[in-house]
Amino acid sequence: MAVDMLSIGHMAHVTGVSRRMLRHWEEVGLLAPASVDEFTGYRRYARNQVGRVRAIASLRAVGFSLDAINDLLGGQLSERRLKELLRARENELVAQIDEDSARLKEVRKRLTALQRGHRTIMNNLELGTLPTLQLAALQTFVADESEIGDAVADLLPRVRDQLAKNGVTDVDIVLTYDGTSEDSIVVTAGAPTSDARVIPGLEAVRVEGAEHGASVRFDTPPSDIGDAWIAIDANLEQRGQETTGVYRQTLTRDGGVVLQAPLKNLPHEG
Repeated sequence: MAVDMLSIGHMAHVTGVSRRMLRHWEEVGLLAPASVDEFTGYRRYARNQVGRVRAIASLRAVGFSLDAINDLLGGQLSERRLKELLRARENELVAQIDEDSARLKEVRKRLTALQRGHRTIMNNLELGTLPTLQLAALQTFVADESEIGDAVADLLPRVRDQLAKNGVTDVDIVLTYDGTSEDSIVVTAGAPTSDARVIPGLEAVRVEGAEHGASVRFDTPPSDIGDAWIAIDANLEQRGQETTGVYRQTLTRDGGVVLQAPLKNLPHEG
């Protein structure tokens, strides 16, 4: 009889299922060895169990849970229960396909946007001084770049509301991101104003100019500002430069976007 039995190593070899997984399936009641040596604990499997192991592996590969597999391979599985299990898995796969299709669409959208952004940057990149700005603005602090979007979504309507209450409409809105501190990022949203003008409900914020800076105008707002900055930095890297300091994003009255940042030279290699 022993000749017809398989060790756990042999079973793993012929089925492509690891010993650890075979033991796990045993623990959850899916696969009981034909015998276990009472002294050594060595497991032995009958040759006709190879088919069961392969069936379990195949069902796991298409996403069935261990509980569902136990039902599918059980001797008392009714046709109704089989249909329920298969229908549930079908619904899961359809949902997964929909999610993956949405992700694929987003990836393609970003690739297209990056390619379009590179063309815009090549045509519109300007190097020169950045002026000092005086803003009537609101500010907040965030701990990480991932929080900037929510901060802007909170600040923008509040700033526009205060501007409108004071009769200031049809103006550019400037967003700045100051990540020069190790502890936090300062997010600012405001409208350019003169030194003498104070707008109630808003703070006077000064954004220092820079002798060397980069500026790119997008007639159509980029679908992802982060990707636009990546494309700008890639272009500047070829020139031996990189952005630094306080980043500016101007939402122009005509619906465009202007991205600006101070520049510094990249260190020479070697």
